[in-house]
Amino acid sequence: MKKGVKLLFLLIVLFYLVGCSSGGIDITTNNVDELEIQGIVDSIKTSLEEKDVEMFMSNISLNYSDSLGWTYENIYAMVEEMISKIETAEEMAISYGVNLTVEAAISNLIITDSIANADVKIGINAKVLFVTVYSYELNFEVTFQKEGANWKIISMEVEI
Repeated sequence: MKKGVKLLFLLIVLFYLVGCSSGGIDITTNNVDELEIQGIVDSIKTSLEEKDVEMFMSNISLNYSDSLGWTYENIYAMVEEMISKIETAEEMAISYGVNLTVEAAISNLIITDSIANADVKIGINAKVLFVTVYSYELNFEVTFQKEGANWKIISMEVEI
C-alpha cells in the first residue's frame, strides 16, 4: 500500500512538473507563417549585431518597392550605411566602457493569404553595466510577401 501511494505521489509530481515546464507552449495557435515572419525579424536583428549586410538582404525581395520609389539596391545601400554607423558607434562606445545592444520586435502582424503586414521596431541601446544610458529606435511599417515557400520583405517604410 505504501509503495502504491508513493508511486501515485511521484506520478502526480511528475505530471505537475511536466505541465509547468510546458505552460508557455500552445501548439494549437502556432502558425507556421507567423513563425517564419518572426524568423525574418530575428535574422535582421542578428545581421545588425554581426554587421552582416548579406544576411540582412537575404530577407529582402529582389522585387522590393515602396511608396518612396526605393528598390532593392537602395535598401542595400541603406543597410551598408546603417552597419557602418553601428561600427563607428561601437568603436566610440567601447572607449567609454559602453556596450551597444540591438533589439528587434514585431507587432500588429496581419497575414492575408500571401501578403502580410506588421510593425517592426529596431532599437539600438547603449548600456553601462545593465543600465541603458541611450536608446535609439526606428519603427517601420513592413509588408511581407510569400515568394515560393519563403516570406520576403517587399516594403519597409519608416514611421514618423
